Amino acid sequence: MRRTLTHLYLCVAAVACLAGRAFAQDAQSPTLSGSARSGNAAQAQKLQQIIDAQQRQMDAQQAQLDTQRKSLERLRQQAKSLTEGAAPPTIHVGGRTEATPSEGDELAKRADTQTRRRDDAQPHEDWSGSFGLEGLDTRFKIGGFVELDAIHDNNAIGSKGQFVTSTIVVGPATKAQGSDGQASFSVNPSRLYVETRTPIQHHRLKTFVSVDLFGNALSVEPELRLRQVYGELTNILFGGDLLIGQAWSTFSDLEAFPNTLDFQGPNSFFGTRQPLVRWTKGIGEGLKLMVAAETPNNHIIQGADSLTAWLDALLSVGWDRAPVSLRGSFVARDLRASLNGGPTETALGWGASLSGKIGLPFAAKQDFMTFSATYGKGVGSDINDQPPDAVYEKAGGGGLNAIPAFGWFVSYEHWWSRQFTSTFVYGALDVDNQFPQPTDSLNKTRYASGNLVWTPIENWLFGVELLWGKRQNWDGREGTDFRTQFTSRLTF
Repeated sequence: MRRTLTHLYLCVAAVACLAGRAFAQDAQSPTLSGSARSGNAAQAQKLQQIIDAQQRQMDAQQAQLDTQRKSLERLRQQAKSLTEGAAPPTIHVGGRTEATPSEGDELAKRADTQTRRRDDAQPHEDWSGSFGLEGLDTRFKIGGFVELDAIHDNNAIGSKGQFVTSTIVVGPATKAQGSDGQASFSVNPSRLYVETRTPIQHHRLKTFVSVDLFGNALSVEPELRLRQVYGELTNILFGGDLLIGQAWSTFSDLEAFPNTLDFQGPNSFFGTRQPLVRWTKGIGEGLKLMVAAETPNNHIIQGADSLTAWLDALLSVGWDRAPVSLRGSFVARDLRASLNGGPTETALGWGASLSGKIGLPFAAKQDFMTFSATYGKGVGSDINDQPPDAVYEKAGGGGLNAIPAFGWFVSYEHWWSRQFTSTFVYGALDVDNQFPQPTDSLNKTRYASGNLVWTPIENWLFGVELLWGKRQNWDGREGTDFRTQFTSRLTF
């Protein structure tokens, strides 16, 4: 291409030289006859037509060169991600997800884009699936999915649209509660998101808004709910990225969340979306540091009113080098409570977790396992089954006792073929109940699930999942439920 352009430039220069010589001769010979001048004018016009044609050809080839340059840049970005050891795209079909498959990947049919995106490295104009508006530097992307779940429970559970093991009915249940079994349809997981990206000098502003229909988390009746709404500015504050708004908690490791069809996922997953301010920066090869302040409004105090005086403080360090991704997180919070306007009681809440994703190429090329283990005092409200953070003690002058909890899960995903996958999960949550909690307080839950997912054509998913759960109270009474869920999802 470069040699062709060089030849074109030489041709144009030669033609321009001849044209200039002809005009010079015409200027130096004022006594030329009219016919001679007319001949020179015709020759000049012909030369000008040749120049215009050559210029059009050069413009067309320059456009081709620009297109090839963009393609080369995309290839360089892909090669860079491979050499840096970027993990294969994480595809989550459950309620939590933040990764996107590479362009053209057949796995796009299972994509559910959220907070963390692997297309961040794409050039602005080539951001896959985006569009621009005339006169604006901002590019837009709209996506989501429509989902229908057919659900059947063989026993009583208080959450019909998602499998929350802490809502399993303990003891004798009525038929209205589902003791004879219950069936329902749900479209509540259906989702819509809008994302924008705007270059600002050496920064990039990203905004993200996502909604679904889980306004009532326990119901199957659709009710609009705001999931996430935030803005993130890159390369700010010592070269880090600053996120402000409502997003997944810094404690939540979405890379470790298993690909369940059920929206809720494992009972012991530490994950919630809430208002926060978070600063993120790469601190080494594959290392990432996150520091955040998050809302304290979700604290659960048993027996008294929850108060807020200080924000929750969080610190998280992630390490990502294929085929392993690990994250360690820590949270500290100020628990406060008051009963009927009486004295304010306080307690320190804290929690720590280790989670990750490990590729298993020796089992199958795309197989992997995920895990998470969380322990803390006063952090139960951020765990899926939501045991209380603390209990208020009225006797003896009052007091606030933080409640210890330990939760863990492990999952394994196996790829039978390009169209068929299965995910198997087991999780446990144990609560160290504190006086004066009532005897029917949550003491422990167990969770197990397995599914078979079929993606026959792009952007369409069909799957079946079997789920089992058990709840046990502090007094030893327990209840179980077995659920079958059929899911169909159309992604756009």
